[in-house]
Amino acid sequence: MVKLLVDIYKTNDLYSGLGQYSLNFADELMKYCPSTLEPGFLFPSGFPFPKDPGAEWIRAAFWQRYIPRLSPKPIIWHSLHQFPSHLPHPQSKFILTVHDLNFLTEKSPAKAAKYMKILQRNADMATAVTVISDYTSKIFKEHVETGNKEVITINDGVKLEPRPDATMPHWLPEKPFFFSLSVFKEKKNFHSLIPLMDHFPDHLLVLGGNNQTAYGDSIREMIRDSAVSENIILAGTLDEDEKYWLYKHCKAFLFPSLAEGFGLPVIEAMLAGKQVFLSRAGSLPEIGGVIAYYWDSFDAQSMATVLRNGLELREKEPGLYSEEIKEYASRFNWKHCIRQFLELYDRLLS
Repeated sequence: MVKLLVDIYKTNDLYSGLGQYSLNFADELMKYCPSTLEPGFLFPSGFPFPKDPGAEWIRAAFWQRYIPRLSPKPIIWHSLHQFPSHLPHPQSKFILTVHDLNFLTEKSPAKAAKYMKILQRNADMATAVTVISDYTSKIFKEHVETGNKEVITINDGVKLEPRPDATMPHWLPEKPFFFSLSVFKEKKNFHSLIPLMDHFPDHLLVLGGNNQTAYGDSIREMIRDSAVSENIILAGTLDEDEKYWLYKHCKAFLFPSLAEGFGLPVIEAMLAGKQVFLSRAGSLPEIGGVIAYYWDSFDAQSMATVLRNGLELREKEPGLYSEEIKEYASRFNWKHCIRQFLELYDRLLS
């Protein structure tokens, strides 16, 4: 019998942050999970990775979306996203993990109200709610009626696996470069980085992530009109070797996002020992702490001043500063994350 069933259905899009989070959650849970928990995973059709024999693997069926009482009935059902595609069996204890409420600003008022209604329903069903940052907890509690329900902050686990065989991407010229990475959505604020590059004509800007979006089209148009268009590279989706190499060799990681529940790429860049330059929006000040640099304005001249001053400070003691960054980022590790979830599972089982 499966006591714990974790919904990792979001692995159906591995290039998304949720896809990577779900994949890593399953892998890391199996490292630390006691066999007595009898774990299982609800996974999508076409799941392309080896499935740990220590768990039961249950392929998600379309009818589970509409008839929860016909779903598996574990003691605990854990959904890794606030809008799960498959709802838990009504007799299971339900943990809902909430990443953000970005729909409040991204969607029209009518659509936001619809999403809010669904989120409230999911929260009402939940035995416990976990959130990935204190910022998300604050926004969640402001908009969702929780009553006496427990809302627990458990930061994401992050790892950056060494890839010693990773080589420089063939499409990248040999010049110093800045790096940023995300799906291309307007909230990511990539457009603020285009005029910034006018102040760094000797550097490249590599923007990684799926850019086949309406916002990606607008970025392409901005690049065409830029005086330094040849220095801005839209890399598209990156494989793990490419991503690792770019983290390790960039001059700095730039992330001006306006809406983040956590900020996974920021910690990945820090684990590579890189300076990060962030907006002060969303969870980023909480995640970046005192080790990051922040833009208070998205005026190109102001952004350039912050970036240049930060780079000059690092040049004084580059090795020492890199180790400080890595040490800071190491607190966001999977072992700590999973142990907090195991404590929660144990409390609900008892």
